[in-house]
Amino acid sequence: MHFDTKIGRNYARLHIENITILCHGLPFERGSVVEKGYNDLALFFALNGINSLIFDFSGTGFSDGEFSIKNWVEDLKNICSEFNSVNLVGFSMGGVVAANVAAEVENVESLVIASSPCCADTIRNAKNIYENAKSKEILRGLSDFESFEKMLRHEMKEFEPIRRISEVRCPILIVHGTSDDVVPFENGIMLFEKASEPKTFLEVRNGSHFLRQERVVVEKIIEWMKKEKKGVSQEVISL
Repeated sequence: MHFDTKIGRNYARLHIENITILCHGLPFERGSVVEKGYNDLALFFALNGINSLIFDFSGTGFSDGEFSIKNWVEDLKNICSEFNSVNLVGFSMGGVVAANVAAEVENVESLVIASSPCCADTIRNAKNIYENAKSKEILRGLSDFESFEKMLRHEMKEFEPIRRISEVRCPILIVHGTSDDVVPFENGIMLFEKASEPKTFLEVRNGSHFLRQERVVVEKIIEWMKKEKKGVSQEVISL
């Protein structure tokens, strides 16, 4: 992929053929990911030698379209197709999307899933998600709660990572906090058990759901992405 821009007086073209794509989860507040800390996250990756891309999934932030997991999967596939190779890092629902895309797209070199639900039956707070999204106008395309809940559960069943993770052939890192009160820690364990090798599990003791905000966790993700990834390994860090 290339981007045309102006730097001072000069026309310039920037070529990027390998990229790390950071995938956000269901938003809690209005606005784009560039306003919610993901820009700082992308900058930290860049300062550690990893080019990254952040974006708003359909129906959120500055992007067009309506919210659905299906649309999000299509979004990520489209973005991946613009590069020779990609690394996917998905947080929460973004990890659900990333796992599905990694199972289907050939140019994915590595996959990181952090704080993500493994199965459809782990989505137990649909009412809270809906009421918050509706009141704050976070997710576009919502109708009534019954329709939203039906769509969310149906699509989560279709795209649940526990059924797709074994089809992923690139190295996998699964990260989960033991004190995650949104997506229980056991979700990460179950995904790791189903994943194909090479795979690594990073247990974050006392880690919450919002691991992207923890510098030590992000440093471990970057370290894993940079080094050789073979076989099965597990690591524990504490917050």
